[in-house]
Amino acid sequence: MTTHILSRTFGLPRTLGLLLLALSLSQPARAADLPPLKPGDIVFQNTSGSAREAIMLASGTQYTHVGLVDIDASGRAVVIEAAGPVRTVPLDRWIKNGSGKKVTVKRLKNLSEEHAKEAVAQARSYLGRPYDHFYYETRDQIYCSELIYAAFKDGANISVGVEEKVRDLNIGTAAARKLIQDRWRQHPLCKKQRVENFQACYDLILEQTLVTPASIARDKQVETIYTNFGKDAE
Repeated sequence: MTTHILSRTFGLPRTLGLLLLALSLSQPARAADLPPLKPGDIVFQNTSGSAREAIMLASGTQYTHVGLVDIDASGRAVVIEAAGPVRTVPLDRWIKNGSGKKVTVKRLKNLSEEHAKEAVAQARSYLGRPYDHFYYETRDQIYCSELIYAAFKDGANISVGVEEKVRDLNIGTAAARKLIQDRWRQHPLCKKQRVENFQACYDLILEQTLVTPASIARDKQVETIYTNFGKDAE
């Protein structure tokens, strides 16, 4: 699928498209290497951090971070992301922040310019909001894939990705359990219910819903327009 999209995007014969794909998978990405991007494009990467392994194992993907593309007044691509406070960063800088400078770019099929503007405007309305380390469903704090989901859902009335219960993910791993053990006392759901032990909090967290980068990447509404990840990234 990726080869077909690359060939179509660049208007090249299939053999040259295959060569470009092979080269892209072996090279660190730069913004200049990517095809022209549009507001509303979605970018994925793998980042370091305490939750990295847990996210990868829980969702079965190499993608641990996701952002939304906008084009600034100078024509430069920037990424709106929830990484600490929600912010915008130049695309090149965003790529450098990822492991191995790997990036996948996806685009909603048939996304209108108006809906793209609405999604971007909604994402920008969250600028400055703190990062949600608990992946909780409220919007007062926001995590990366929640930002994308909310931008399209609340901005353009388009559902991209799915809300899943924590229990339906692969969280029976040592990495996931350790992450929850390290954070459960401050979890807003457990504080609200005034639970006093880890197991009671864990049971509540299992029923919590969240949106993973993987569910956005696998959504049938999106297509890959560039990647230098391997074939098993998602």
